[in-house]
Amino acid sequence: MTQVIKTLCRAVKSAALFVIRRPKDAAFVILAVLFVFILWRLRREQFHTRELTAKTEGLPPGTKQTVTVFRDRLVTKWRTGPSKVEYRERYLPPEGHVEIVTKEKVLDKPPEVVVEDWGFTARLGGGMVYSGRILPVIDMKWFYWRRYSLTLGVTPQFGGVGISRHVDNLMPFENVEILGIAGINWTGYPQFGCGMRLNF
Repeated sequence: MTQVIKTLCRAVKSAALFVIRRPKDAAFVILAVLFVFILWRLRREQFHTRELTAKTEGLPPGTKQTVTVFRDRLVTKWRTGPSKVEYRERYLPPEGHVEIVTKEKVLDKPPEVVVEDWGFTARLGGGMVYSGRILPVIDMKWFYWRRYSLTLGVTPQFGGVGISRHVDNLMPFENVEILGIAGINWTGYPQFGCGMRLNF
C-alpha cells in the first residue's frame, strides 16, 4: 500500500511540475481533453437515445421476443401478455458472447438468451504504466468478469499480476482499460505500477 501511495504522489507531483513549467502546453492538453470529453458526451447522449428507443418501442404483432445489441449492451424484450412487454438490459463484455437457445419441448416459450459475461480467455494486450517512471507493458488477459479482468504482464523493470477495468462507460475509447499491476522486480523487490492498456 505504501508503494502505491508513493507512486500516486510521484505522478501527481510530475503533473503539477508540468503545469508550472510549461503552462502553454498544459493549457493545450487541457483544451484537447475537454474537446474529446464534449465529443464523448455528445456521442453518449446519441447512444442513450437509440438505446431508450429500443427499450420503449413495443413488439410488432406476432412477435414473441426481440434481442438487440447496442455496442456493449444487450436489450431483450419479450411478450408476457396480449399488450404487456417486458425488457431486460445486460452488459456484454468484448470477450463475451450471446447464445440464443431454443429447447425442443418448450415451443410455446421464446428462446432463452444466454449471455457469457465471464470466463477464461487468452487476449494479448499492451500499454503504459507509471512506476517511478513511465514503462511499457505487454500482458495477457486470462480471465474476465463483466468489465473487470485479470492479466499477467511484463515491463522492463518487473513482471506480475494485474487487474484491469474497461472504461468504455467513462471515456470515449472502447478498447481502453485502466490497469494496476503488482509483482517482483528483477532485483527481487516488490513493485507496483498503474496506467492504461489496450487489447490487441
